[in-house]
Amino acid sequence: MTPPVSLSAVNTNTPADRAARAWLDVHGALAATQPNGYLHLSPTGTAELVTGTQIPVLNGVIAVTRAPDAGEIAGAANSSRFEGLPWSLRVRGEAVDNRIAAVAAAHGLEPRRPLPFMLRELTAADAAPVPGARRVTGAESAAYQRALAAGFDAPLDGMAIFAHPRLLDHPSMSAYLIERGGEPVATAFAAHSGDLVGIFNIAVLPPFRRQGFGRAATAAVLSDAYAKGARTAFLHSTTDGRPLYDHMGFHLAENWTIFT
Repeated sequence: MTPPVSLSAVNTNTPADRAARAWLDVHGALAATQPNGYLHLSPTGTAELVTGTQIPVLNGVIAVTRAPDAGEIAGAANSSRFEGLPWSLRVRGEAVDNRIAAVAAAHGLEPRRPLPFMLRELTAADAAPVPGARRVTGAESAAYQRALAAGFDAPLDGMAIFAHPRLLDHPSMSAYLIERGGEPVATAFAAHSGDLVGIFNIAVLPPFRRQGFGRAATAAVLSDAYAKGARTAFLHSTTDGRPLYDHMGFHLAENWTIFT
């Protein structure tokens, strides 16, 4: 198991650059909670991430610089640590170097798709409490896992990595449930890196969709994060989730490209 890597010396220091490094920081922290977790970062910003899960976006090669090194990416893609695991390759931006696309194709990582990377500055207004929201501890991992599976319409076992007590009780991470009448209706997860917070696992259980609970789950993260000192939030949005985040004041910083 490899500890999280500091990325402060990699690349430039625009808000998107800082958020990209924070994104990798929190994924390194995730890997560090797993028995076979691993993160290696090259001096020029090519990362090899392994969590050991069967979710391809949580294993793979990630370039967090604006000008990724195709040779480094090719070398990292040959890592034996990916054997037996589904994995992905992701880079920042949409204009992907043909040599990098060729590396992805050589490893059967097709098709490619864009990943909107969105940012939002936090203000004191975000500190308002969210009715029905509460933080989940490791003692409630089973209930949180069930809610995640229902919210994502996913197999229960596939959500285990996101609900492990080591993750829920991690000092830089927080899991949340939105409840109505004592029953879960939505989930959220936050991971902190300095004064930035990443938002993940916003999911609403099927009977409660389109009733504002996705917004409430996101607001719960922002409220708690502001109280903890976060001043910028970042997330990757799905196509379906994009209108919600636009309405909540997030803006598109850049698109990333992922090959799976």
